[in-house]
Amino acid sequence: MKKIVLIIRESLALVRKHKIYFLLPLLLSLSLLALLAFHVGPGIVVSFIYAGI
Repeated sequence: MKKIVLIIRESLALVRKHKIYFLLPLLLSLSLLALLAFHVGPGIVVSFIYAGI
């Protein structure tokens, strides 16, 4: 969990430093998708990938 928090802090620092605020929704959606995939489990995620959804 510490690594996830570190990655989020570094990403936000990058956005603030270079003033690329348009990346915030993209980073937020990708992090939520990754968190969902982590909690649901790899089996269900793999089945969605093979189904083409």
